[in-house]
Amino acid sequence: MKTAKTGALGFRVWSSIILFGLIGQIAWVVENMYFSRFMQNEITRAPWATTLMVAFSAIFATISTLIGGALCDRSGKRKIFISAGYIIWGFTIMMFALVPMQPSKDKIVGMAILVVVMDCVMSIIGSISNDAAFNTWVTDVSSTANRARVDTVLAVMPLFALAVVFGGFDSLTNASATHSDWKKFFVMLGLITTVGGIIGLVLMKDKQGIKGNKNNSFISDFTYSLQPKIIKQNKMLYWCLAGNMVSAIAYQIYVNYLFNLVEGTMKIKNYIIPIGIIMLVSAVLSVVVSALMDKKGKKHFYYPTIIAGIIGCIIIWFAKFYIGENEKLVTIILIIGGILVIGVSLVMAGLFTASYRDYIPEGKEGLFQGCRMVMYVLVPMIIGPLVAQFIINTANRGVTDESKIVYPMELFLGAAFVMLFCFIPAAIVRKNQPKHHEELLEKINN
Repeated sequence: MKTAKTGALGFRVWSSIILFGLIGQIAWVVENMYFSRFMQNEITRAPWATTLMVAFSAIFATISTLIGGALCDRSGKRKIFISAGYIIWGFTIMMFALVPMQPSKDKIVGMAILVVVMDCVMSIIGSISNDAAFNTWVTDVSSTANRARVDTVLAVMPLFALAVVFGGFDSLTNASATHSDWKKFFVMLGLITTVGGIIGLVLMKDKQGIKGNKNNSFISDFTYSLQPKIIKQNKMLYWCLAGNMVSAIAYQIYVNYLFNLVEGTMKIKNYIIPIGIIMLVSAVLSVVVSALMDKKGKKHFYYPTIIAGIIGCIIIWFAKFYIGENEKLVTIILIIGGILVIGVSLVMAGLFTASYRDYIPEGKEGLFQGCRMVMYVLVPMIIGPLVAQFIINTANRGVTDESKIVYPMELFLGAAFVMLFCFIPAAIVRKNQPKHHEELLEKINN
């Protein structure tokens, strides 16, 4: 296989990728995992509330990314949207410190709606600055010679972000936390995001030569990546996104209930250590695998990665037979299965997202962020939670007291079943992507 003459990125570029990838994911960890925990522990455990929050957040995030991507390409600017967006993004997180907790039964619906609305506002700002502008900037500065590494490093960022939030701030959100603890949590995490935006004003630079393109109307740019003729012209790009979409649906089935699954259902009291092991090992393995993908080619990794993800989900589910009887064994099973499940979710980025970037036409980097959000965020964050809600409601049939709702281990079985459908886009991408990769490398070398 050909290799590019240069796949190196400068210190400033890598610093920006890592710093803003990490800080952005810290904000998304708060939104994707802790807002769910906040809703379940402080407002209501009923799954409808979590489902509504995740689904509406995805809808507004997708629309915002479509707008942000169009603005990036029309203006030719990325840095200002990233930096200013991160600054405002932090303030939207801090606003959650003002939400009243433990409402009376007659106020639960109203408070749940308030949290959903605030989550949507946070998602709008985050999607414009991170999903649209930052991802467009990453596409600008990377190439087919280094995208597996770049996208896997970015995929590892949620783990490091979770380590930061989990290790440094999780104690503020546990079952014994007081209202002031949650306030501190939101204020401190919001400040981190805002400071990141301020740093971006100095550190980050737009790629030279990027020019604004206003040849088409804003509406045309807004809907560009969703137009049937564009989909037909770039069908391989959408097959790459389809692979990510299926994987993300599986992930969304359990991730919004992950903390309560480990702490409540699996009854692992000291869960910080096993979660830390899972994050560390998964991160190291995914980086090693990403380097091999750039060296050996992605073709050899699609099927083994999917199989590993399915096996990981089944392993974790198997722990249900030892819950309450052998906590040590349950913990070991969680670690083994967790490394496979989380590791696979990271490697998927190096496989499908990097390939997706390769297929983006030059000059359309921002316009194609919208379709990524539709297939990677919107669809998974609607279908995944709905599947989870069905599984939870089935397992809790007859339970009338919301405080006694249990989140079942069958959520992982549901995720394993969905992962089977990932073989379809994987087979298509695996067949066609290597040739395109070689063509891009040839272009770089010449």
